[in-house]
This record gives sequence, structure tokens and C-alpha cells, in this order.
Amino acid sequence: MSDLVKRDVKNTVFIDLFAHDEYRLQLFQTIHPEITDVTADELPIITIKPVITNHLYNDLAFMFRDKLMIFVEAQSTWSLNILIRILLYLAETIREYLHNRNMDIHDEKMHKIPMPEFYVVHTGKRKTPKTISLKKDFFCNEMCQLDLEAKVFSIETDDIIGQYIIFCHVMDEQIDKYGRVRKAAIETVRICRDRNVLKDYLNEREKEVVDIMSAIFTQEYAVNQYGNAMKQEGRNEGRNEGRNELAQLLKKLLSLGKGEEVEKVINDTNYMQKLLKEYSLVEG
Repeated sequence: MSDLVKRDVKNTVFIDLFAHDEYRLQLFQTIHPEITDVTADELPIITIKPVITNHLYNDLAFMFRDKLMIFVEAQSTWSLNILIRILLYLAETIREYLHNRNMDIHDEKMHKIPMPEFYVVHTGKRKTPKTISLKKDFFCNEMCQLDLEAKVFSIETDDIIGQYIIFCHVMDEQIDKYGRVRKAAIETVRICRDRNVLKDYLNEREKEVVDIMSAIFTQEYAVNQYGNAMKQEGRNEGRNEGRNELAQLLKKLLSLGKGEEVEKVINDTNYMQKLLKEYSLVEG
């Protein structure tokens, strides 16, 4: 299954949006307004890329001056399991950081690594806490020696994160109205531009965004149709197997001169199964 199918529409737009330097800079300025002298060149992406199917990969991670590692995950369906995934992303990112700098973790000298920060952007309707924590929410134990805390964004605001949340809410409304079709994508982009939501990004990338959304809608439809077809095929195969078993049993009974049992078999499936096993027509 392709990476496009694995990621939903909101997630894919999130990744595309913050792959652009200017919007990643706006994201950093939203979470660190106190740092005013940063440039986009100082925020290189360190996101884990999916090399093979089902390999570990995250939504967005970037560095700041070799001082911070910033991890941002987008969620449309709320799950505290995101904390476990972030923990794995952190471990893999640190491993790559050390490897790329030829640092050996078995050295006596301590290796300095950038301080990590964690953020979750939730675009669903569920009310969320301001922060989530492994110690508090997952282990429910203040004495736990392992913790990872993430700040949660879920409210519509004027900053780049809030605008992305608005974009997702508008998308949900248009999907409810039109279904998962190109019309919903076009209307989402139009409404957001009219409301000055991600306006520059959508002006620059309107065709690409609509195409991304439409392609995923189409692939989701195809995957669902395939799944439904497989389910139907399974049901058909089950019915065919049942017919074959019944035909074998009736033929066996008639060959043994037990015509009086044929009607009982037709009307009583439990009795039919009993006789199928008795005559070794199915495994016991």
C-alpha cells in the first residue's frame, strides 16, 4: 500500500504545508514567540522517512540551531497512543543524529544532544487537554521514572497551527456536504482562501492541494471497494462451500437408502453438521 493511502488527507496536507520553509518558520514562531532572530535556514527537517512498507515514520520533526529537536504530530482521531509513537520517533531520531556525527554511545565521553520538544495538533471534534504525558496519562503513576510530555493544539486561532485546524474543520464540513469527492476539495480550498485561512499557501498550491485531496479520496474509495469485494467474495465462497457440503451429504444419504433423513437434513443445520462429521465429509 502506498504512503498516500496510509496517510489521510489532513495528514498529507499537514506534511506538504510544513515541508515549505516559510510555513515551518511560522510554526516555530508560534511555539517559540520569544525567539525573534531565527531564519528558515536554521530549521532543517529531520523527519523520519518511510523507506519500506510499515517502517517507522513520523509527520514532522526539525532542528533549531542544533539546540532543539521539535516533533509535531497531526491527529484527526484522538489517541493517547501517540505518546508511545513519539517516544519511538525520538529514539530513532537520536540514533540517526548520533550516527550522522560518528558518535559512539559506548564512549566514556558524554555526547550532547539537542533538547526535544513534543507537540500534537488535533483536528477532530473531541475536546482535548492542553498537555498529555506518559507519566500522568499512560502510566497513571507520578512515581514513574519515564516521562514524555506533549503540548496539544486543538483550537482555531489566527496563527499557522490554528489556521491548519480551521482548514481541517472546513474540510470535514465539505466532506459531510458533498462526500469524499473532488468537489469537496475544491470547496474547501475556496472557502479557506475567502476566510484568509492558509491563503498564501493555497494561492501558491491550489492545484496541488486539490489534486492531493482528490487522489487520496479516489484511493480511499478504491481501497474500500476492494475491501467490500473481498468480503463479498468471502461470503460467496462460504455459501458455495456450504452448498457443496450439503450436496455431498444428500448424495451420501440417498446412496445408503436413507431418504427419510434427507428432509431432516434440509430443515436442521445442526443435524446436517452432525451427519457430515459422521460420514467424514468435513473434518471433525
